[in-house]
Amino acid sequence: MPEFRTETGQIYYELRKGPSEDAPTLTLLHNFMSNGRSAWGPLLPALAEHFRLLVPDLPGHSRSHGYPPSFHHRTMAQQLAALMHAEGAAQGRLAGCSSGGMVAQLMVHHQWVAPASLTLISTTYSTNPATTGNTLVITPENFKASPGWMEATARLHDPYHYPGYYQEVLLPGFQALNGDSAIDLQLDDLQAWMLPVCIIHGEKDEFFPPFIVEAMAQALPQAELHLVAEQTHALLFRQPTPVRTLMLDFLMRHSP
Repeated sequence: MPEFRTETGQIYYELRKGPSEDAPTLTLLHNFMSNGRSAWGPLLPALAEHFRLLVPDLPGHSRSHGYPPSFHHRTMAQQLAALMHAEGAAQGRLAGCSSGGMVAQLMVHHQWVAPASLTLISTTYSTNPATTGNTLVITPENFKASPGWMEATARLHDPYHYPGYYQEVLLPGFQALNGDSAIDLQLDDLQAWMLPVCIIHGEKDEFFPPFIVEAMAQALPQAELHLVAEQTHALLFRQPTPVRTLMLDFLMRHSP
């Protein structure tokens, strides 16, 4: 199993061959408290028909061991950018869901990678209410997911660490995230990103209301926004087929 060593631990990742040796690489970053295969699994076969896939588990998640203090997204972005460089993916395509989308934006903002395109699913440019005007509280209790999702999530992580790891480490880490430790960009920052960006978002996202991504789409020079009707923050898990269709259409239109 491939692993990439960082100053705070090791990142586990999967590599899937593309249709040819020169196929571009698509890096897929999952949401907080998930892992690469669970988040992106239903999309992988179709995406692998066109791209070489780099699918890491975020630091401290599932098979990845060790993480920066407070799961600081800027540090995680540096670590994952280093992995992308090591695997020749820094100029490929980049996609992220929720926290993975925040990490992806930080990579682009700090120019640690230079992807040919960026796909953002169920994410935001800032978790600071003073920046976005979003007063919704991001807590597990407010997450509109299927019953038993907490227990299912624990099973993604505890077997690779120890019983109770999810409850003792990941869940408190998620609850403590804020604008400083997660992301707090400005809309003016997004205006400098000269790459195609596809934003896919649930119309009823309970964490990041549509006005956030509408503002992002207006600020980005080359953006397209897709609001999926009647869908919440669990968009990638509940509606993988529409997300896959939108992603592939965008990626193929912006491939040389």
